[in-house]
Amino acid sequence: ALRGNRRSVEEKIRSRCSVVRLGDVDTYRSPAVGVKESRWLKDAGFTVAQSLVMLQHTGRLPSPDTAAFGVRDVTSRHVLSPKRADVLHRLLEIDAESFPSPWNLDTRTFHHACHATSEHRVILAEDDASSLPDGYAIVGRVGCRPYLQRLAVAPEFRRRGVARALVHHASRWADLRGATTMLVNTEPTNTAALALYRSLGFDTLSEPLVVLERAVYPMPGLP
Repeated sequence: ALRGNRRSVEEKIRSRCSVVRLGDVDTYRSPAVGVKESRWLKDAGFTVAQSLVMLQHTGRLPSPDTAAFGVRDVTSRHVLSPKRADVLHRLLEIDAESFPSPWNLDTRTFHHACHATSEHRVILAEDDASSLPDGYAIVGRVGCRPYLQRLAVAPEFRRRGVARALVHHASRWADLRGATTMLVNTEPTNTAALALYRSLGFDTLSEPLVVLERAVYPMPGLP
């Protein structure tokens, strides 16, 4: 919880939010938060930039159909190594094809997404014909609560079961760490993602989430 420590307001914000460049302004962007946290951020000068639907899956996901690609998981350190610049470039390219600006990731926000939880994995989907990924997911864990934080598939590889395989692998990674449920969020207008998650047995939770933004500047009068 954003309010759950004794650090100053600005220290809490810096520790929880990523920084993105919007126009000519460095901007704090919060993670997806619920009603209580959003009130705290609004008091610190943030405004709502995006509304999201939260979905939850309990239990194990069904095994995906066999596909002509492999799925493996690595850490962000692996992806961000200078030796694998081509892999990172490919992931950011897929991300930009999947999420419109300003919601696509760059190197800095990719790193922040991976380290928003205490443990994470970057899951890569690769076919036999290419050494570079065709899709990827980021799954993270805080305690026994796992979060599917990112899911993106290159347009030419969609509708081939790649996304299902990535979600299944993320669920299996979480299951091996004692998790019983998995959470994911997406925009209410993303009908393809909602259809995928619901077909896999995810249920929509009643409380919506929001992402908030604020220019990077100190707030006068705040502790």
